[in-house]
Amino acid sequence: MTKFAWFTCSFLSTALIALPAGARTTISPYVEGQQVISTDLSGRPGPDTVTYTGIAAGVDATIESAKLQGQIDYRYDHYFAWSNRYRDTDLHNGLASLKYQPNSDLSLQAAGIATRARGTLATGTSGLLFGDLDNTQQIYAIQAGPSYDHHFGDINLNADYRFGWTRSDNGFGSTDLGPGQPVLENNFDTFSHTADVAVGTRPGGLGLPFGWTVSGGIERDDINFLDARYTSKFGRVDVVQPVSPSLALEAGIGYEADRATQSAILTDADGNAILDKHRHLQADHSKRRLLSYDQDGLVWDVGVLWRPSVRTSLEVRGGQRYGQTVVTGRFTHQITPKSTIEVVAYDDITSFGRQLTTGIGALPTSFSGSSLPIQTPLANCVFGANGAQGGCLTALNSVNSNFYRSRGVYVLLAGQKGLWNYGFGVGYDHRHYLAPNLGADVFSFAGVNEESVTVDASIGRRLSRVSTLTLTGLAAWYDDNASVVSGTSYTSYGGILTYNREFSRRLLGTASVGVSSGGGGNIDDDVIGTALLALRYQL
Repeated sequence: MTKFAWFTCSFLSTALIALPAGARTTISPYVEGQQVISTDLSGRPGPDTVTYTGIAAGVDATIESAKLQGQIDYRYDHYFAWSNRYRDTDLHNGLASLKYQPNSDLSLQAAGIATRARGTLATGTSGLLFGDLDNTQQIYAIQAGPSYDHHFGDINLNADYRFGWTRSDNGFGSTDLGPGQPVLENNFDTFSHTADVAVGTRPGGLGLPFGWTVSGGIERDDINFLDARYTSKFGRVDVVQPVSPSLALEAGIGYEADRATQSAILTDADGNAILDKHRHLQADHSKRRLLSYDQDGLVWDVGVLWRPSVRTSLEVRGGQRYGQTVVTGRFTHQITPKSTIEVVAYDDITSFGRQLTTGIGALPTSFSGSSLPIQTPLANCVFGANGAQGGCLTALNSVNSNFYRSRGVYVLLAGQKGLWNYGFGVGYDHRHYLAPNLGADVFSFAGVNEESVTVDASIGRRLSRVSTLTLTGLAAWYDDNASVVSGTSYTSYGGILTYNREFSRRLLGTASVGVSSGGGGNIDDDVIGTALLALRYQL
């Protein structure tokens, strides 16, 4: 059993131990057999067809009680290639979100994910995952911690702590920059800690016409590759002034200090990097740490909060942070009782690990199934169950062990109407990497910019009481300004059509076909077609 499979079982067992009697719970472990054929439709010379036999095991669980709510979907797949030209494949895919609230003041939250994500830089990435895992990484992540919220008369006190862990492992996403240069390392662990506390009142509290909040917090990330470290400390005061029953003005001012460092690299007497047996850079702890980013000073922002009804909310804020202009915002609207739209704009200095764990920690405790029968590294949006709010995990657009400033926006639409259900997500992400200069002859991510646009779309229909049909479309565009990479722009897209049928309460069948294509720069376009037949037995 893999470490993540063990963790998943432990995670589920712990949740069930805490489950009170009478809770509405469904747990569906299963085993599955698959037969897959994948073929190159581009007409290029060489081997163009490969067959796989797959076995899978997983569990789907939902929990709903007065104190504990959540959902866990996890599966492990192993594909045996029929040709020795292709490697066998192991895939872990899962998503979990749990919330335990023993009383009205205290809650404990935990979330986890396992997925195969795109590697790094704008190089080719497989659209459909079987034997070809080039430029992909196996990702595991968890976030957990308590929240406290209590009213002392008009005064409200809330505090949060979150621990995050992320592992990028078993990867084929490392980039080889050529002789004399290090291979860019994408196998790493990140440990994150975030703690904050706030005290304040709502408008009208303590006889004041405005609301106020005094808050402070700390963040810390530790990445084991080259001992990279990021710390952030802040303190601020915010006020909110209602101008009508549905509109309020906001303003905040404070102080923030952000700093990122890493170990110096091991070099010889001539200053040339000494690489390990895998051609990776090595840390030299005898030298002073290198500075990647250092910014402190006054931060401020102003904004507007608009809530015309319980179904609609808009908040937009703009100001100065990181020594530059920052604009963030969030819009949500419940179109019908089973359909929502949300728009989120973000701007933050972060790491791959913290951006991912923060993303999964913000997901709802009930979501649509997280796995496709033909798996892909292109999907990163999660749709809420029954058209509820979800979220896009933009960290998965690219795996990198450096810190970066991430700015972007995503739009998410999900809904259900009659026999139909649908979801649509589109996002743009811009990263500016923060790294020290390692010397004239060693590549560094200092100043590298990376952009990506991703699209997830699905529409499904229940054909009968026992059968469904789903069409999923995926597209992604990546670009960066790293001059050492020959083809810096890459596009990938595809579609998957899936038919599911229940033959009995325990026996389910799946038939799925997919096609994907990708290319750009010096990478030839490819067109890969895949067909899958699967039979699942629910234990």
